[in-house]
Amino acid sequence: KMPSESFKEFKQICQGEKLEDIKRRKDWWHVPFIFISKYITWVLVKTSITANFITIFGFVIGFLGLILIGLGNSFFILIGFIFLYIYYLSDEIDGEIARYKKQTSLRGIYYDEVGHLIYLSCFFTSFGYNIYRSNSEFLYIILGFFASFFILGIRTIRKIAIIASTKRKVIGREEEFDQTQSSKSFFKSINKIIFNLVNAFSHASIITTVFFIGNLILIYSGNLQILELTMISYFIFMFIAFLSIIAIKARSIEKDVIKIQQSMQS
Repeated sequence: KMPSESFKEFKQICQGEKLEDIKRRKDWWHVPFIFISKYITWVLVKTSITANFITIFGFVIGFLGLILIGLGNSFFILIGFIFLYIYYLSDEIDGEIARYKKQTSLRGIYYDEVGHLIYLSCFFTSFGYNIYRSNSEFLYIILGFFASFFILGIRTIRKIAIIASTKRKVIGREEEFDQTQSSKSFFKSINKIIFNLVNAFSHASIITTVFFIGNLILIYSGNLQILELTMISYFIFMFIAFLSIIAIKARSIEKDVIKIQQSMQS
Protein backbone atom coordinates (compact mmCIF):
# COMPACT_ATOMS: atom_id res chain seq x y z
CA LYS A 1 0.00 0.00 0.00
CA MET A 2 1.42 3.34 -1.06
CA PRO A 3 1.18 6.20 1.46
CA SER A 4 -1.73 8.39 0.36
CA GLU A 5 -1.07 11.14 2.89
CA SER A 6 1.22 14.13 2.57
CA PHE A 7 4.63 13.69 4.17
CA LYS A 8 3.54 15.97 7.03
CA GLU A 9 0.50 13.79 7.72
CA PHE A 10 2.64 10.67 7.39
CA LYS A 11 5.10 12.07 9.94
CA GLN A 12 2.26 12.80 12.36
CA ILE A 13 0.98 9.23 12.12
CA CYS A 14 4.42 7.69 12.61
CA GLN A 15 6.03 10.09 15.05
CA GLY A 16 3.35 12.33 16.53
CA GLU A 17 3.01 10.61 19.90
CA LYS A 18 6.72 9.81 20.07
CA LEU A 19 7.69 13.45 19.48
CA GLU A 20 5.32 14.62 22.21
CA ASP A 21 6.79 12.05 24.59
CA ILE A 22 10.34 13.12 23.74
CA LYS A 23 9.49 16.79 24.39
CA ARG A 24 7.77 15.93 27.67
CA ARG A 25 10.65 13.77 28.91
CA LYS A 26 13.34 15.95 27.25
CA ASP A 27 14.97 12.88 25.70
CA TRP A 28 16.94 14.97 23.21
CA TRP A 29 19.30 12.09 22.30
CA HIS A 30 16.51 10.54 20.22
CA VAL A 31 16.27 13.59 17.94
CA PRO A 32 19.06 12.72 15.42
CA PHE A 33 17.62 9.23 14.92
CA ILE A 34 13.97 10.27 14.52
CA PHE A 35 15.07 13.02 12.13
CA ILE A 36 16.58 10.39 9.82
CA SER A 37 14.18 7.52 10.51
CA LYS A 38 11.08 9.18 9.07
CA TYR A 39 12.63 9.30 5.58
CA ILE A 40 13.63 5.63 5.72
CA THR A 41 10.21 4.66 7.07
CA TRP A 42 8.55 6.64 4.25
CA VAL A 43 10.29 4.29 1.80
CA LEU A 44 9.85 1.06 3.79
CA VAL A 45 6.08 1.40 4.30
CA LYS A 46 5.73 1.09 0.52
CA THR A 47 7.11 -2.45 0.79
CA SER A 48 5.94 -5.63 2.50
CA ILE A 49 8.57 -5.28 5.24
CA THR A 50 7.03 -5.62 8.70
CA ALA A 51 7.86 -3.92 11.97
CA ASN A 52 8.89 -7.25 13.53
CA PHE A 53 11.34 -7.89 10.69
CA ILE A 54 13.00 -4.50 11.33
CA THR A 55 13.16 -5.27 15.07
CA ILE A 56 14.90 -8.61 14.52
CA PHE A 57 17.13 -7.25 11.73
CA GLY A 58 18.18 -4.32 13.93
CA PHE A 59 19.05 -6.59 16.86
CA VAL A 60 21.19 -8.85 14.63
CA ILE A 61 23.02 -5.82 13.23
CA GLY A 62 23.53 -4.35 16.71
CA PHE A 63 24.81 -7.61 18.19
CA LEU A 64 27.16 -8.10 15.22
CA GLY A 65 28.41 -4.56 15.81
CA LEU A 66 29.32 -5.41 19.40
CA ILE A 67 31.21 -8.50 18.22
CA LEU A 68 33.16 -6.46 15.64
CA ILE A 69 34.06 -3.84 18.26
CA GLY A 70 35.24 -6.46 20.71
CA LEU A 71 37.13 -8.70 18.31
CA GLY A 72 37.90 -6.70 15.18
CA ASN A 73 40.83 -4.65 13.94
CA SER A 74 40.63 -0.89 13.50
CA PHE A 75 38.58 -1.11 10.29
CA PHE A 76 36.08 -3.60 11.68
CA ILE A 77 35.78 -1.61 14.90
CA LEU A 78 34.65 1.40 12.88
CA ILE A 79 32.19 -0.80 10.96
CA GLY A 80 30.97 -2.13 14.30
CA PHE A 81 30.14 1.36 15.56
CA ILE A 82 28.29 2.10 12.32
CA PHE A 83 26.26 -1.08 12.91
CA LEU A 84 25.37 0.13 16.42
CA TYR A 85 24.02 3.39 15.00
CA ILE A 86 22.01 1.41 12.46
CA TYR A 87 20.58 -0.57 15.37
CA TYR A 88 19.52 2.61 17.18
CA LEU A 89 17.97 3.87 13.96
CA SER A 90 16.08 0.60 13.44
CA ASP A 91 14.76 0.92 16.99
CA GLU A 92 12.89 4.03 15.83
CA ILE A 93 11.90 2.67 12.42
CA ASP A 94 10.18 -0.49 13.69
CA GLY A 95 7.83 1.56 15.88
CA GLU A 96 7.07 3.97 13.05
CA ILE A 97 6.22 1.13 10.66
CA ALA A 98 4.08 -0.51 13.35
CA ARG A 99 2.12 2.70 13.94
CA TYR A 100 1.60 3.39 10.23
CA LYS A 101 0.66 -0.16 9.25
CA LYS A 102 -1.20 -0.74 12.53
CA GLN A 103 1.06 -3.70 13.29
CA THR A 104 1.56 -2.96 16.98
CA SER A 105 1.37 -6.24 18.89
CA LEU A 106 2.45 -7.90 22.11
CA ARG A 107 4.78 -10.14 20.12
CA GLY A 108 6.46 -7.07 18.64
CA ILE A 109 6.93 -5.59 22.11
CA TYR A 110 8.31 -8.94 23.27
CA TYR A 111 10.89 -9.05 20.46
CA ASP A 112 11.89 -5.46 21.17
CA GLU A 113 12.32 -5.96 24.92
CA VAL A 114 14.22 -9.26 24.58
CA GLY A 115 16.51 -7.65 22.01
CA HIS A 116 17.27 -4.76 24.36
CA LEU A 117 18.00 -7.11 27.27
CA ILE A 118 20.44 -9.26 25.28
CA TYR A 119 22.09 -6.23 23.69
CA LEU A 120 22.61 -4.35 26.95
CA SER A 121 23.90 -7.47 28.73
CA CYS A 122 26.84 -7.49 26.29
CA PHE A 123 27.14 -3.73 25.75
CA PHE A 124 29.99 -2.58 28.02
CA THR A 125 31.60 -6.02 27.94
CA SER A 126 32.30 -5.51 24.24
CA PHE A 127 33.95 -2.15 24.92
CA GLY A 128 35.93 -3.64 27.82
CA TYR A 129 37.20 -6.51 25.70
CA ASN A 130 38.16 -4.00 23.01
CA ILE A 131 40.39 -2.19 25.53
CA TYR A 132 41.75 -5.49 26.89
CA ARG A 133 42.97 -6.44 23.41
CA SER A 134 44.97 -3.20 23.35
CA ASN A 135 46.51 -3.23 26.84
CA SER A 136 46.14 -6.90 27.97
CA GLU A 137 44.68 -5.77 31.32
CA PHE A 138 41.86 -8.14 32.31
CA LEU A 139 40.51 -5.44 34.66
CA TYR A 140 38.71 -3.78 31.76
CA ILE A 141 36.76 -6.93 30.91
CA ILE A 142 35.62 -7.05 34.55
CA LEU A 143 34.68 -3.36 34.52
CA GLY A 144 32.78 -3.87 31.26
CA PHE A 145 30.92 -6.89 32.64
CA PHE A 146 29.75 -5.08 35.77
CA ALA A 147 28.93 -1.87 33.88
CA SER A 148 26.70 -3.99 31.60
CA PHE A 149 25.05 -5.44 34.70
CA PHE A 150 24.40 -1.96 36.09
CA ILE A 151 22.88 -0.55 32.88
CA LEU A 152 20.72 -3.65 32.56
CA GLY A 153 19.70 -3.30 36.20
CA ILE A 154 18.73 0.35 35.73
CA ARG A 155 16.48 -0.56 32.80
CA THR A 156 14.86 -3.35 34.83
CA ILE A 157 14.30 -1.23 37.95
CA ARG A 158 12.60 1.47 35.87
CA LYS A 159 9.96 -1.11 34.90
CA ILE A 160 9.36 -2.51 38.40
CA ALA A 161 6.35 -0.24 38.97
CA ILE A 162 4.67 -1.71 35.88
CA ILE A 163 5.31 -5.24 37.14
CA ALA A 164 4.14 -4.36 40.65
CA SER A 165 0.91 -2.81 39.36
CA THR A 166 -0.08 -6.18 37.88
CA LYS A 167 0.78 -8.14 41.03
CA ARG A 168 -0.88 -6.09 43.74
CA LYS A 169 -3.85 -3.78 43.99
CA VAL A 170 -2.79 -0.51 45.60
CA ILE A 171 -5.47 1.36 47.51
CA GLY A 172 -5.09 5.11 47.35
CA ARG A 173 -7.11 8.18 46.56
CA GLU A 174 -6.07 10.69 43.95
CA GLU A 175 -6.25 13.67 46.31
CA GLU A 176 -3.92 11.90 48.79
CA PHE A 177 -1.54 11.15 45.93
CA ASP A 178 -1.47 14.81 44.88
CA GLN A 179 -0.89 15.92 48.47
CA THR A 180 2.08 13.58 48.79
CA GLN A 181 3.54 15.06 45.62
CA SER A 182 3.27 18.66 46.81
CA SER A 183 4.62 17.96 50.30
CA LYS A 184 7.78 16.44 48.89
CA SER A 185 8.52 18.91 46.12
CA PHE A 186 12.15 19.26 47.19
CA PHE A 187 12.82 15.54 46.93
CA LYS A 188 10.88 15.48 43.68
CA SER A 189 13.20 18.14 42.22
CA ILE A 190 16.31 16.25 43.34
CA ASN A 191 14.94 13.01 41.93
CA LYS A 192 14.17 14.73 38.63
CA ILE A 193 17.71 16.08 38.33
CA ILE A 194 19.20 12.65 39.06
CA PHE A 195 16.86 10.97 36.59
CA ASN A 196 17.69 13.48 33.84
CA LEU A 197 21.43 12.94 34.33
CA VAL A 198 21.05 9.17 34.41
CA ASN A 199 18.80 9.19 31.34
CA ALA A 200 21.24 11.31 29.37
CA PHE A 201 24.51 9.58 30.20
CA SER A 202 23.18 6.03 30.50
CA HIS A 203 21.45 5.98 27.13
CA ALA A 204 23.16 3.48 24.83
CA SER A 205 23.50 5.87 21.88
CA ILE A 206 25.25 8.52 24.00
CA ILE A 207 27.60 5.94 25.53
CA THR A 208 28.32 4.56 22.06
CA THR A 209 29.27 8.04 20.83
CA VAL A 210 31.64 8.57 23.77
CA PHE A 211 33.41 5.24 23.14
CA PHE A 212 33.38 5.87 19.38
CA ILE A 213 35.29 9.12 19.92
CA GLY A 214 37.70 7.30 22.24
CA ASN A 215 38.35 4.65 19.60
CA LEU A 216 38.90 7.28 16.90
CA ILE A 217 41.52 8.92 19.12
CA LEU A 218 43.16 5.52 19.69
CA ILE A 219 43.19 4.68 15.97
CA TYR A 220 44.55 8.01 14.77
CA SER A 221 46.87 8.99 17.65
CA GLY A 222 47.55 5.75 19.52
CA ASN A 223 46.36 7.32 22.80
CA LEU A 224 44.71 4.51 24.78
CA GLN A 225 44.48 6.39 28.08
CA ILE A 226 41.35 8.30 27.07
CA LEU A 227 39.54 5.05 26.27
CA GLU A 228 40.71 3.49 29.55
CA LEU A 229 39.58 6.56 31.50
CA THR A 230 36.23 6.45 29.73
CA MET A 231 35.63 2.85 30.82
CA ILE A 232 36.65 3.53 34.42
CA SER A 233 34.49 6.67 34.54
CA TYR A 234 31.47 4.87 33.13
CA PHE A 235 31.89 1.98 35.55
CA ILE A 236 31.83 4.42 38.47
CA PHE A 237 28.94 6.42 37.00
CA MET A 238 26.81 3.36 36.26
CA PHE A 239 27.48 1.98 39.76
CA ILE A 240 26.38 5.25 41.41
CA ALA A 241 23.40 5.55 39.05
CA PHE A 242 22.37 1.97 39.81
CA LEU A 243 22.39 2.56 43.58
CA SER A 244 20.63 5.91 43.17
CA ILE A 245 17.84 4.41 41.06
CA ILE A 246 17.34 1.66 43.67
CA ALA A 247 17.01 4.26 46.45
CA ILE A 248 14.73 6.57 44.47
CA LYS A 249 12.40 3.79 43.32
CA ALA A 250 12.19 2.44 46.89
CA ARG A 251 10.77 5.82 47.96
CA SER A 252 8.44 6.29 45.00
CA ILE A 253 7.21 2.76 44.18
CA GLU A 254 3.73 3.21 45.71
CA LYS A 255 3.25 6.57 43.99
CA ASP A 256 4.39 5.14 40.66
CA VAL A 257 2.05 2.14 40.93
CA ILE A 258 -0.91 4.37 41.83
CA LYS A 259 -0.16 6.57 38.81
CA ILE A 260 0.00 3.55 36.50
CA GLN A 261 -3.24 2.08 37.85
CA GLN A 262 -5.03 5.42 37.55
CA SER A 263 -3.89 5.80 33.94
CA MET A 264 -5.14 2.29 33.16
CA GLN A 265 -8.54 3.04 34.67
CA SER A 266 -9.00 6.37 32.86
